[in-house]
Amino acid sequence: MRPVEGGLEIKPGETVELKPGSLHLMFVGLKKPLATGDHVKATLAFEKAGTVAVEFDVAAMGGAGGHDTPGMKMQGH
Repeated sequence: MRPVEGGLEIKPGETVELKPGSLHLMFVGLKKPLATGDHVKATLAFEKAGTVAVEFDVAAMGGAGGHDTPGMKMQGH
């Protein structure tokens, strides 16, 4: 794994899917391990669009819903 150099560009009207084995978020410096069922609040910072509060549902890999990634709820959007 390596950081994306220069950030991640998301053009207006486009989407980017974050998932294991591809582009994804990595939480570092956590005070405790994440457990299935936990909810993690975070803030995404965009260069031109400002910040967006998000909440992640922690799920096991291959967990409920047939997805390989935890769900993401965008607050206010």
